[in-house]
Amino acid sequence: MSHSSVSDTQIRSCFPTLKQKVYGQPLVYLDSAASSLKPECVIDCLSNYYANEHSNVHRGVHYLSQRATERYEAARQRVAQFIGASSDRSIVFTRGTTESINLVASTFGSTYIQSGDEILTTVMEHHSNLVPWQQLAQQQGAQLRVLDVSMKGTISVDALVRQMNKRTRLLAIGHVSNSLGTLHPVEEIIQEAHKRDIVVLLDGAQGLPHLPLDMHKLDCDFYCASSHKAYGPTGVGFLYGKEEILEDLPPWHGGGDMIDQVHRMYSTWAEVPHKFEAGTPNIAGIIGMSAAIDFMDSIGMDVLREKEQILLEYAHQQAKTICDLTIVGSASEKVGVLSFTLEGHHPYDIGYALDQAGIAVRTGHHCTMPLMDYFGIPGTIRASFGAYNTKDDIDALVSRLKEIVTTSSTKRNTIGTNGQTVSHVADHPTIEIRKASLLEDLDLFDDADDRREYIIELGENLESIDSSLKTETNRIHGCLAMVWLHSTVHDGRIYFKADSDALITRGMIALLIQLMDGQLPRDILNTDLFALIDEIGLPELITARRKNGLNRMIERIQKEASLSEIS
Repeated sequence: MSHSSVSDTQIRSCFPTLKQKVYGQPLVYLDSAASSLKPECVIDCLSNYYANEHSNVHRGVHYLSQRATERYEAARQRVAQFIGASSDRSIVFTRGTTESINLVASTFGSTYIQSGDEILTTVMEHHSNLVPWQQLAQQQGAQLRVLDVSMKGTISVDALVRQMNKRTRLLAIGHVSNSLGTLHPVEEIIQEAHKRDIVVLLDGAQGLPHLPLDMHKLDCDFYCASSHKAYGPTGVGFLYGKEEILEDLPPWHGGGDMIDQVHRMYSTWAEVPHKFEAGTPNIAGIIGMSAAIDFMDSIGMDVLREKEQILLEYAHQQAKTICDLTIVGSASEKVGVLSFTLEGHHPYDIGYALDQAGIAVRTGHHCTMPLMDYFGIPGTIRASFGAYNTKDDIDALVSRLKEIVTTSSTKRNTIGTNGQTVSHVADHPTIEIRKASLLEDLDLFDDADDRREYIIELGENLESIDSSLKTETNRIHGCLAMVWLHSTVHDGRIYFKADSDALITRGMIALLIQLMDGQLPRDILNTDLFALIDEIGLPELITARRKNGLNRMIERIQKEASLSEIS
């Protein structure tokens, strides 16, 4: 079957989420690498299970328990068939990719990784495929080797092989990069590793939704994946492991269903895969994952791959028409991810501006902080594609980005109280007077979107601080973006300088400075700043995660005022 025989309209009609509008605009969902939308068949499957089929598995002789057990084990067989595993005994159900990797780290790692051994991975791994190995290396006294990549976001097989030696016990690598979309040459890498008796684990979180899989041909020792990135429910996934390896590993968790016999002082274990599945599993989620596999198969993985390649090529072409846009990750072999930066704009600010147009993308480091540090950037804007995306979605993204570029070139000349910039507030009016003035300014705007834009413009007009002040001491931790705050005291009054690499965050700290700059420290300490910010309505204009950052900023201002009062 070819892409031309599949109707985009028919595929999109399967996803009820796409029928809604966001801020009055049709939803354009470009965040499938984080989590894909769910087709109606999966939603119906979950509903039917809870309404008509629910019972615990493996533990009852009654009708519902038997039927639930049959559906549960049929899902295991379905997963094995879909990924080309030779036996369903190789499929361990987990909560997802992260738990699968941690299971291997805890069982295989504690059994086979000893002091002086080496674990090999790369700088572009998702944190879930890096942190467990860091912990294991520290626990076992092993060494973790982290390979650099090219600036295109590709792995050199030769460089990887040069890192392999007689002490290398495990290679843990992503099948596909979640932040860049790079499709790694894993077949060649696995062959080279196996020549040296190195066990290979693949992080398949981004492989399962996009690629036809064949574990027999791939020959990896472990493959870890999540359902929610492949049109299925959240909180469920699987670990594929070669059966002979799983047989040799100890259980991970102890409890019901993973045992054979339990005595007062010792127990024996169930056969694989059940010895790794302690407790009541996510039965509905596992059955729903099977329904999602049926959905993908009904279209055809080859068809989905072809459709995605056409869309990705179009996205790259259109992105190149945007001024100051740089694509991050330009490998020749990619899966549906367009990751980019826009000069002069923090990724969070672009994500916010796109959201206001109903376009959902992911911004930030994408759980690949070492890779972003390696590239020397705070993060990227990532548009990632699913079965439901079309060229119209790309056109909407590109059009909005061009609007952002054009709009940013024209800024208001003055902003803030009495037409002054926020870094020059004269005559030290009280906090209450400044609050009243801010409220007057905000009352000029009819809706939340205009008020948010006002906050962003406060940030645009905030005077940047000298790089010498951007130190770890001045940094405010707990914010989504980098934020620095420095205070000085003159004639008993406290003055602040602040900066951030994201405009919305600059706007928040600028608003706080507009209220607090030049105040007596005791006046700041005697003011309930959290209540003050609530009165202004700032928390209503930002996301829950940014509220945490706002709280950290307020706490830091209070701390600076307290230290100034003591001195």
